[in-house]
Amino acid sequence: MSQGKIGANVAGMTAEIEEILSDFCICIQGKQSPELHELALARAAQCLAANPGNFRHSIPFAERECVQKIMKILNARENVDGFNVAGKFYAIYGRFLQIKFDPYLRHSLMGYLLSLADKSVEWSGANGDSSSSSPSSVTKLDRESDNLRQVLSSRTSASTHRSSSNGSSTAYTSSKQNGNGNGNGNGNGNGSGVTNGGSVYSYDASQSSLGLGQQPMPNYLSTIEAQKNPEVMQDIVTNAVYSFTGVQGKYLKKDIVSGRFKLDPLNIKALTIGQAGMLVRLSELGYYHDRVAKFADVTTGFNAMGCMGQALISKLKEELSDFHGQVSVLHDELNRHREARLRGDGGGDGDGNGNELTLFKLLAWYMKPLHRMQWLTKIADACLMKKGGDLASTVYDMLDNGNSMVRELVNQLMTAICGPLVRMISTWMLEGGICDLYGEFFVESLNEVGPDRLWHDKFRLRWAMLPKFVPLELANKILKTGKCISFLREICETQELVKSRDQLKQIMDNNVAHIFSYVPDTSWHAAVETCYQQTSKHVLDIMVGPHKLLDHLQGMRRYLLLGQGDFVSILIENMKDELERPGVDIYAHDLSAMLDVALRCTNAQYDDPDILNHLDVVVQRPFPGDNGWDIISLQYIVHGPLATMLEPTMPVYKTLFKPLWRMKHMEFVLSKKIWKEQMANGKTLHSMKSEIGKPSHRLYLFTSEIMHFIHQIQYYVLFEVIECNWVELQKKMQQATALDDILDAHEKFLRTITLGCFVNTQSDMKNLEKVYENISALENWQSLFYKDCFKELGARQELANIVEQSEKEGGFGLTNELILQRDHERKIFAEQVEIASHGLECIASDYEKAVSSFLMTLNSSQDPNLQLFGTRLDFNEYYKNRDTNLSKPLTFEHMRMSNVFSQNNRNSRFVIHSPATISKE
Repeated sequence: MSQGKIGANVAGMTAEIEEILSDFCICIQGKQSPELHELALARAAQCLAANPGNFRHSIPFAERECVQKIMKILNARENVDGFNVAGKFYAIYGRFLQIKFDPYLRHSLMGYLLSLADKSVEWSGANGDSSSSSPSSVTKLDRESDNLRQVLSSRTSASTHRSSSNGSSTAYTSSKQNGNGNGNGNGNGNGSGVTNGGSVYSYDASQSSLGLGQQPMPNYLSTIEAQKNPEVMQDIVTNAVYSFTGVQGKYLKKDIVSGRFKLDPLNIKALTIGQAGMLVRLSELGYYHDRVAKFADVTTGFNAMGCMGQALISKLKEELSDFHGQVSVLHDELNRHREARLRGDGGGDGDGNGNELTLFKLLAWYMKPLHRMQWLTKIADACLMKKGGDLASTVYDMLDNGNSMVRELVNQLMTAICGPLVRMISTWMLEGGICDLYGEFFVESLNEVGPDRLWHDKFRLRWAMLPKFVPLELANKILKTGKCISFLREICETQELVKSRDQLKQIMDNNVAHIFSYVPDTSWHAAVETCYQQTSKHVLDIMVGPHKLLDHLQGMRRYLLLGQGDFVSILIENMKDELERPGVDIYAHDLSAMLDVALRCTNAQYDDPDILNHLDVVVQRPFPGDNGWDIISLQYIVHGPLATMLEPTMPVYKTLFKPLWRMKHMEFVLSKKIWKEQMANGKTLHSMKSEIGKPSHRLYLFTSEIMHFIHQIQYYVLFEVIECNWVELQKKMQQATALDDILDAHEKFLRTITLGCFVNTQSDMKNLEKVYENISALENWQSLFYKDCFKELGARQELANIVEQSEKEGGFGLTNELILQRDHERKIFAEQVEIASHGLECIASDYEKAVSSFLMTLNSSQDPNLQLFGTRLDFNEYYKNRDTNLSKPLTFEHMRMSNVFSQNNRNSRFVIHSPATISKE
C-alpha cells in the first residue's frame, strides 16, 4: 500500500477514533469542562498511541472482563443520571469493535476506561506511562497502527503540554511531523538524550519514520531523591504492615468483588515498579488473613457448626491473635524508628538505620506467616457448613502432609476439634448419657423407643458423624459400653459406677490427640478398652447370675421348642379331648390345670420353679372351623431386664412353635389314631380278609410310608437342627466375655434353626402343609372305611344269629327274602370297598405329589444340609423313579457326583449353617 493511501486511511480512522473516544469519556464521566474533557481524551489517546507491549502484561483483567466491570459500574449509576448509561456505553463499544484495530491497543483503552469509571481499580500503566521501549509482536495492520499511533501521539503531546500549565501532568514537547505521517526527532544520531524546551527525551533514529523519535525519559534523579526520603519510605512500609491485618492505606485499597488488595491509582505515581510489585505481593497475606477472619466470625453464617465447629473457630481465633501479636511487633519496630528519627539520633540501637524495616525485610518475614495463613484458609474453606465427625474427617485428611509446619498446624487443629468429641465419648462410656445439643456425636439416642427396646433399638451409630480415624470395631465398643451403663441405670436400677472411673475419665479427657493416632495403642485406647471390658463383664455377671439368663434360654429351648419330650407327650395326652373340640368351646383356665398336671408328672418337676412360672398356655382367637390344635399354644413370659434382652426374639419362638406343634399333631394322629386303630381292627376284621384284604394291605403300606416320612422330618428338626445347634450355642455361651456375645450367638441360633425348620421358605411350608392335609384325609378315609367294614361285619353277625336262632327253633334255614337282602348288601359292600380303594389311591397320589414337590424344594435349596436331608428322605430313590422331575440334572445324582457337594459338607453334617456363613466360607 502506498504512503498516500496509508495516510488517507489513518486520517479517516483517526477522526472516527477521536469521536468514539470523546463519546466514551462523556458516557463515563458525564459532561465536564473543556479542559478536563480534553485531558481525559488525551490520556485515552495516549493508551492507543503507546506501545501495546507495555499494556499486554500490565492490565489485571481481560478486555471482556474490563467491559463487564464498566457495565456493572455504569448500571449502578442509572438511577442517578436518569438514563441507561450502560446501554449507551455498550453501543459505543460496538462501534469501536467494527473498526479494524490492534486488539492490544483496544485492551489498553478498555483498561484505562475501567480506571476512569472506578478509581479504585488497580492496573499498572494507568497513568499513561509509555517509557517502556520493548517492541511488541507484529500483527495485522501493524503499519497502519504505527502510523495511527504517530498521529495520536501528536495529540497526546500537545494536550499534555496544555494541561501542564495547571499542574495536572508533566510537559512534553511534540515532535515535528511531515505531511505523510513521518516525523523526525531532534537530537544526535547516536541515541543520546537531548533537551527541548526543558524536557528530556530519549532519541531512537530507527523509529523516527513511525513517529516515535522522541520518547520521554524517566527522571531517575528525582526518583532516587524520593527514595532517600525516610518519611515516604516509612509511609510505604507502614501501608504494607497495615495490609497484613486487612487494613487499607494510602497505597493499597481493597477490591470490592475479589477482596484482594490493589494499588490506588491516585497514589501509584509515587511508587516505583519494584515498590508497587512488592506491595502487591505483601498484600496477599492480608487477603488470606481476611478469609480466615471471615470464617472465624460466627455472625457470617458460613462457618463450621456445633461444638466441634466452635472449637475450630476458637483455635482459628487463637491463630489470628498470635498473628496479630507478630504484626504488632512490626508496628512497634516502626514506631521506635519513627521516634528515634524525631529525636535525631538516627536509630534506636545506635546502629544508624541498618535495622529499620524495609519492603525487602518484610518480604523475607512474611513467607512463613503467608504459608500458614494459606493453609488456614484452605482448611477453613473445606470445613464450611460441616459439623461433628464429618468436620473432623475433613481436617484429618490434611494431616498426612510432608511439610512439618503443616503437619503440626493440622495436628493442633485436630486436637482442638476432637476435644468436645472426646468429652462426649467419656461422658457416654462412664455415665451412659449423651450430651449432644447439635447432633454431632456418632452415637444417637432414639427418644421414641421405649425401655423394653433399650438394648436393641434405643441407641445406634450415626454413620454420617463417624470420623474416619475411629474404626468400626472401636465405635461398636463405645456404643456397647454406654448402652451397658444406661441399661444398668434405667432397667436394672443399679447406680454402681465403673471401677477407677475418675482415673479413666482423666486419661480420656487429657489425651485428646490420641484419638486420631495412626496406631491404636495409646493410653486413650487402653482406657476405652478397659472401660468396655469392665462394663460388659459387669452386665454379663448380673444377667447370668441374679436374672438367670442362661436358665431361661434353656427353659424356652425345652418347652417352646419341644425339647422336653416326655412333657410334650403327656401334655398332648391330657389335652387330647380339648384338642379335638371346636375352638369356641375351649377355655384357657381348663388348659392351665392340664399344664400343671403335665409338669408334675414329668421330669419338668425338677426344674427351677422360677423357670416354670414363666410357662403358660395361650388360647388364641378361633376362626370358623378351627379346633383345639389350631388355637392352643405355649407361651414363655419374661419381665424386667430379661424382657429387654429377649423381647425381640420372642416372636421368633412363637413362629417356630407353630410348625413344631403341627408336627406333633401329625405324629399324634398317625400313632394314636391311624396306626392304633389299624392294629385294633386288624384281628376283628380278619374274617373279612377276602373282601378287604387288598385295600387293607395298601392302607398298611401307605401308613408306614407316611410314618417314615414324619419320623424322619421330626428327627431331623428336633435333633439334627435344634439339638446340635443348641450344643454349639452352649459352647459359645460358656466362652462369652460380654452380654452381646451371648445375644448374638442366640440370634444366630434362632436364624439357623428357622432355616432348618422350613419356616423361612414359603414353598417348604406349603408342601409340608399339603402332606399334613393328606394325613388328615387319610384319617377321615380310614374312619369311613372301618365304619363300613364294621357295618358289614355287624350285618353278617346278625345273619349268623338269625341262623342260630332258627336252628334252635327248628326252622333250619333262611327265607328267600333274607337271602336276597343279604346278597344285595354284600354287593353294596363290595362296591363300597372298591370306591374306598379308589379313594385311598387318590389320597396316596396327592401325598406323593406333595412329597415330590417338597423334595424338589429341598434339592433346589442353597443349604447343603437341606440337600442332604432330601437325599436321605429318598434314600432308595423311590420318589425319583416315580417322578421324572426329580431325574433331571442338578438333583440328587448330580449332587452326589459333583465335588461341590463334598466341599459344602466339609464341616459337621449335623450343624446347620446360616446362608451368611455359607457365603463367607
